[in-house]
Amino acid sequence: MLELYHADTAVCAAKARLVLAEKQIPYQGHLLNLSRGDQFAPAYLALNPNGVVPTLVHDGAVLIESTVICAYLDEAFPAHPLRPADPLGRARVQLWTKREDTIHDTVNSFTNLLFFRPALLARPLAERQARIDAIPDPNRRAKWWDILDHGIEARPISEALVRLARHFADMEQALAAGPWLAGAHFSLADTGLVSFFNRFTLLSLTGLWSERFPLLTDWFARCQARPSFAVAIGDFISPAVVDTYATSSAPGWPAVRSLYHDLLEQMKV
Repeated sequence: MLELYHADTAVCAAKARLVLAEKQIPYQGHLLNLSRGDQFAPAYLALNPNGVVPTLVHDGAVLIESTVICAYLDEAFPAHPLRPADPLGRARVQLWTKREDTIHDTVNSFTNLLFFRPALLARPLAERQARIDAIPDPNRRAKWWDILDHGIEARPISEALVRLARHFADMEQALAAGPWLAGAHFSLADTGLVSFFNRFTLLSLTGLWSERFPLLTDWFARCQARPSFAVAIGDFISPAVVDTYATSSAPGWPAVRSLYHDLLEQMKV
């Protein structure tokens, strides 16, 4: 029996759902409400002490970390493979999935800045304190406070933009030999990034790539056109949620764009 503990808009949960959809693997889903704090419930923390989604349970064995889960699914269910058969091709895919993990926190940083921060600032200090204190990882708590207190000037934001610019430039170069990141076939190299790009889209940040990286822009459009995108991502995000993200985040794009372009000039990307 395959069970997935996940959440509707959570990017790492969407990564796992995308692999399940591409490989046509049936599963039993357990949908957590992150706003309500389901991820911090003792029963869930017993499965995943990090208090994040997704968590996969396969015949009683518990797996955490989305990149590990996706690789496991491709290994355990060989049909519709998402990695090449040859060692070099698999190494290329693994390199992209390794790099993918290094930019996950940039998605988190911008979600905090543009979506959660405005709502949290409207709440009493005691509520803000309780929400952030519930985060198990002290480094994640510290980042939350930094972004909450300093907004666009918080150090994690400029650091995130620098890493994203480098990542986008490398994706653009790889896609010149495409059509997919690891070559001729859609693979785990691609699946792991699709939900990140979708979150940036919800946050009104498509300009991060559309204004400078045309091959990357085309790649994401083709990812969105795959049937798995609707099944794993689109169907879990209601029009009301899309509107809520846009209303909250769109006003922040001009300041992000200005900082981003200044950094791109400094980096000569």
